[in-house]
Amino acid sequence: MNPNLYWSVYKSLEREFISLSNIIYINDEQLKIYSIKITELLIRAVVEVESISKELYFANRGPKEDDNELFFDTDCLNLLEQRWSLSKKEVLVSSSNLYFDLEENNILTPLKKANKRGSSSSDWLKAFQAVKHNRAKNLKRGNLRNLIRALAGLYILNLYFKDTLFSLGNDGTGTNFDASLGSEIFSVRLHINPGISIDTNYIKNSDFDKSIYLLKATDKTRQDVQNSLKEINDKTNERLNANLTTEIQQHLKNIQVSNEDDIKEYLKKVVDKIKSKYQIQVAQENGHNLKKTFESLQYEGILNKQQY
Repeated sequence: MNPNLYWSVYKSLEREFISLSNIIYINDEQLKIYSIKITELLIRAVVEVESISKELYFANRGPKEDDNELFFDTDCLNLLEQRWSLSKKEVLVSSSNLYFDLEENNILTPLKKANKRGSSSSDWLKAFQAVKHNRAKNLKRGNLRNLIRALAGLYILNLYFKDTLFSLGNDGTGTNFDASLGSEIFSVRLHINPGISIDTNYIKNSDFDKSIYLLKATDKTRQDVQNSLKEINDKTNERLNANLTTEIQQHLKNIQVSNEDDIKEYLKKVVDKIKSKYQIQVAQENGHNLKKTFESLQYEGILNKQQY
């Protein structure tokens, strides 16, 4: 991908917006405020959205040529939506200069419907088209609400353009992850992987699709833990298979039920109990090594590209 020509422009737009927030008390009631300056920032932000979305389109093997038939919304943003589910990605408003109470203004999904056109498109894109073609008639649509959402959409696209990986050492909770990622207005939702499964590379919580960044164990250290868990599982099964018949015979001597279904249920509970006993035994025998393997886990923050 070409050198990043976009982040510095985004930060310039942020600074100009923050200057506005120093003279306007921006809360839920003030979002309809409009002006020539706000309209200008909206236009500049969406022009950046157009440009960066095309760059991302080609970087991700978009099939169309770079000509007048390539549209940033229905072609470029639509491809990125199919790849990364950008419409579900949330941006959190975290600036101390913004005083929102309503959740709809604090938690934004700015790229929802941004890959559509006309009346089906997002409000901020419809506002951009309106003020671009007839500014005098549509000046009211160049307001703070549309500007904030346009900036939030541009923020997301910049993060995907940069595609930065963050090494977090042994921080498995994401405490040291800077969720602002360089923004003075927004921050991202970090998805916390709840654990490591023996046969799954990544476990997803309910907020996975909303999260722009994922916390995960590095592939090498995760694989080490999975190998240790598999070894314990294999040893448990070996011990269980070697002793299961004898163990069941001992339990059958004391069985108090005669109904066939009851016997099946009883045996199922017996097998679960026997397996649990051997799991505990094997875990205790291998606990020191397993503990060291878990303590060696290293973590990283990566961009959520729906790779899991």
